[in-house]
Amino acid sequence: MDSITMALILSTRGSTGDALSALPDAPTVPHVDKVAAPRRVRGGLASGLHRLADLVAPPARAVRV
Repeated sequence: MDSITMALILSTRGSTGDALSALPDAPTVPHVDKVAAPRRVRGGLASGLHRLADLVAPPARAVRV
């Protein structure tokens, strides 16, 4: 499908009765502040993923200089 045709379909649906968020009694989602994960958890997870990537990655090819 053409991107212009798709854009026309989506914009028409958004401006007609299909747009449920435009209704006065539309459901809303309450705002929730982000909960910061401790640095220790993020660092441990990052280092674990780094080690896993090193194990799974294919060996580097030797480049002739």
